[in-house]
Amino acid sequence: MFDFARWLVVLAIVLSLLHYFVITIYIVDGVSMDPTLLSGEVGVLNKITYTLGNPERGDVVVVKYPGDPEHKRYVKRVIGLPNEKLTVKDGAVFINDRRLIENYLPSYVTTEKDGNWQLGSDEYFLMGDNRPNSNDSRYFGPVEKRFIIGKTVWILMSRFESIITPTYIL
Repeated sequence: MFDFARWLVVLAIVLSLLHYFVITIYIVDGVSMDPTLLSGEVGVLNKITYTLGNPERGDVVVVKYPGDPEHKRYVKRVIGLPNEKLTVKDGAVFINDRRLIENYLPSYVTTEKDGNWQLGSDEYFLMGDNRPNSNDSRYFGPVEKRFIIGKTVWILMSRFESIITPTYIL
């Protein structure tokens, strides 16, 4: 019995370390990433990816909301990278004055709330895929890398599939 208890304690410690530092699961709460992620779906978050590297355009990330980093978490897509100029006008997104083609968005979706943002050397511009229903960088501004928790790599439930980072031609 003592050996079994010891293995349970070791297992609990290993799983806790994995959860806090390497990989964890989360539940999508809200419609801001429809149709990529649906409210109630369970995602797998790789936390170590950005310890070793940087977010790439198109990554689906979980971010601590800058206005309340201890309590709120958002799921968003990385649109703008450090030192880029991002413009939203006429329903489209422009990176350094070149239109960003986003094939993962339904054709009827337009990006509203026109504006211009110049990103700093450690800032990212994040947006939800459901642009009319997303509180994102258009409203709270660019996000520093330190607020990005990790990259979504899998959807476990209600469907089982990996999240593929799209490629962009600028």
